[in-house]
Amino acid sequence: MNFNKIKEAEGLHYMPVFSRESIAIDHGDGNCLYDIHGNKYVDFVAGIASNVLGYNHPEFTAAVCEQVHKLIHVSNHYYTEIQSEYIAALCKASGFSRVFLANSGAEANECAIKLVRRYFRNRGIEKTVLCAERAFHGRTLATLTATGYESQRRIYSPVPSGFSHFEYNDFDDFKSKLTDDVGAVMLETIQGECGVRPFSNDFLVNAYALCKSKGVLFVIDEIQTGMGRTGKLFSFEHFGIQPDIITLAKGIAGGIPMGACLATEEVGTAFTVGDHGSTFGGNPLACAAANKVLEILTGGLLESSAETGEYFGEQLAHFSKYNFIADIRGKGLMRGIQLSDKLSAASFEGRLRERGYLVNVTGNNTIRLVPPLTITREEIDGFISALDEICAATNI
Repeated sequence: MNFNKIKEAEGLHYMPVFSRESIAIDHGDGNCLYDIHGNKYVDFVAGIASNVLGYNHPEFTAAVCEQVHKLIHVSNHYYTEIQSEYIAALCKASGFSRVFLANSGAEANECAIKLVRRYFRNRGIEKTVLCAERAFHGRTLATLTATGYESQRRIYSPVPSGFSHFEYNDFDDFKSKLTDDVGAVMLETIQGECGVRPFSNDFLVNAYALCKSKGVLFVIDEIQTGMGRTGKLFSFEHFGIQPDIITLAKGIAGGIPMGACLATEEVGTAFTVGDHGSTFGGNPLACAAANKVLEILTGGLLESSAETGEYFGEQLAHFSKYNFIADIRGKGLMRGIQLSDKLSAASFEGRLRERGYLVNVTGNNTIRLVPPLTITREEIDGFISALDEICAATNI
């Protein structure tokens, strides 16, 4: 099927919710994708931070294929060895005691929200959840309400009650919003969808301490920042804090749909049989994939990708010499380049694609860069050279 046929079929039948680029991907290998015409692109999108091992990774592919031949799916009415093996490994690596496996980030966050409510209702208390403005926690009605965009909440109103929002990185506003009816704070250490905006160390440490002093649960959405993306297995490790709940998805299973909600023993045992569930969550295929991702990360990739992330940040810092670069933000292999409002980040995306590099544009006119954790310095150097060429030819 040629590109026009593919585009026509999508236009006729797919609900019009995506703004797609004019490219159809055929296959991937290493850290590169190839379109249906054979054009090669070094991938700095990685399925939006999901394909942490790139494409056709030999160990990962072998583990997934072996599991496909053995067992893809079975109901959670039954035990499976691979799920048991994986959850034990995940809890050991994270320091949490309890886990629920789902299919996506939104589902993981739904689980976290339900768990907070159940935890307090077990104590005869009704509590709310405080979230950050311009956060992104998912597209279900509850997670959309937690998400900090009033325009989106308005579209789908009425939305569930029990959520409030504070200004990003504003500790005074946070303190004023942390009223006695708040039972949990839910945030991302780096807000990915609105332009790769990290919370400051001071904010996170002080917010955590205040929550602990008031008996408020601290929930960190690690859906983009988890699984080595920021140079540590989980981003909260950078701040010397221990959340009550974290949520994972995207990179957790290397591109196979999966999500997880992890909690302390006290919080994670608030659920009882029948309180929550999932048909496909934690099925053998997803667990085999996730188990291999975790094994590869903790077997050396985490350390090497952290070094690569530092190198990437150093190279990107040089672009501050251009007056139309408003800001360069991020940590590890999660970086954002915010352009002046006088330029279009989308135009930069197109020009980079012409040069064989795929990037993603997100909020605040920002180029988001979340390559596979296997990205090489040579591939980064090529990207840096292409971006520098574009910037040098740009005048405003």
